[in-house]
Amino acid sequence: MVVNLWRHRSFIWRSAASDFRYRYAGSAAGMLWNVINPLAQIAIYTFVFSRMMMVRVSGTSEMGGFALYLCAGLLPWVGFSECVLRGANAFVDNAPYLKKLPIPEQVFVAQSAVSSTLSLAVSMALLFVVSVLTGGAPSAGWLGVPLVLLLLQSFGFGLGLVFGTLNVFLRDVGQAVVIALQLWMWMTPIVYVEQILPETVRRIIPYNPVYPFVDALHRMIVDGQWPAAGHWPVMVFWACATPMAGYALMRRLRPEIRDAL
Repeated sequence: MVVNLWRHRSFIWRSAASDFRYRYAGSAAGMLWNVINPLAQIAIYTFVFSRMMMVRVSGTSEMGGFALYLCAGLLPWVGFSECVLRGANAFVDNAPYLKKLPIPEQVFVAQSAVSSTLSLAVSMALLFVVSVLTGGAPSAGWLGVPLVLLLLQSFGFGLGLVFGTLNVFLRDVGQAVVIALQLWMWMTPIVYVEQILPETVRRIIPYNPVYPFVDALHRMIVDGQWPAAGHWPVMVFWACATPMAGYALMRRLRPEIRDAL
């Protein structure tokens, strides 16, 4: 899989960059919608949870503290969920190319993942700039943010490969993934703080596969701390295991994929 992705790296990059540039072609704001959409969600959630529901991040009393906490979790989640969802539909959406061109199937999922990662990079860069402009001194913890985001997107790429393969044969998978991602987000402390949950629930949350990624980002961006040592092997495991599982499934079903499309 890695060899094929490397051989087609130029195609993946060109396709991802083109998709990123022209995703909102024809609209007045253009590429700015890559930032406006997640920021609109953040503004709504910040108002609802910090004003109407009076949620505060431990150690802060201002709405800005919760806004940073929210950005640190929601922006990566948007990039991750987009990576999974677009990967789940990559084979179906690119069926004409798969039928005519001798391009490995995983290349199209990788193109979707790279495009989603570009959007995520823009959003996180904006978060960094806003944090600096509002008086938040970037800590050394920010240095680890890109690595965690890459591991998270690799996890999303693997899931996209799994669901993309299954979606070829069961078209309901693409729709089910949308619902599953919504449920998954609310099962993860992204738009709420972990401290408000009952103790029994807090003991279960660490078993959520995406929890180490979100907690690591909260620690680095909000608290200026390095992630817990136990998070790293878990993040690396999911970032490596899911692409391998996705490729194994795709390889097993490869003789039938193009015919089913």
